[in-house]
Amino acid sequence: MTRQDPPATVAHEEAAPPRTSARPIIGYWGVVIAWMAVISLFSTEPFSASNTNRYIDPVLRFFFPNLRQADFVFAHAVIRKTAHVTEFFILGSLLYWACRRGRWPRWRAAWMLQALAVAVLYSLVDEFHQAFVPNRTPSLADSGVDSLGVALSQAFVYLRHVTLDRFGLLR
Repeated sequence: MTRQDPPATVAHEEAAPPRTSARPIIGYWGVVIAWMAVISLFSTEPFSASNTNRYIDPVLRFFFPNLRQADFVFAHAVIRKTAHVTEFFILGSLLYWACRRGRWPRWRAAWMLQALAVAVLYSLVDEFHQAFVPNRTPSLADSGVDSLGVALSQAFVYLRHVTLDRFGLLR
């Protein structure tokens, strides 16, 4: 018994238009919204500077038993600002991913600008939210630190694209 190949398609037949489904879009943006909810959680009272020292200071004392009090204050501030940069680096990366949604090419300036705009706007919304949370204070400086994280994420996305393109690794 021989295997038969499927019949060749006739060139003049029109292909059915691709179906667009909301499910993939909801999947991409659902992850972004979930991460925004995590950021909002970090903006609540349990994560205020007066509370996080209960978590951070014991770890610092364990690793650096000879730290002076002024060094604890400085290290605590550095850790908190690094957390801001990190959470918004992740948000910026997720926003670019959601704007791209698997489309070709892998990088477009428009997607980068959309990700930047949404993330910077969200950093301002997050700081506004903190105005209503006990032991939290809104700060445009924190929004600037958040925006730095977003800018770093977009630089990373762009450099990744350029590097992959240079070595011919883009599909």
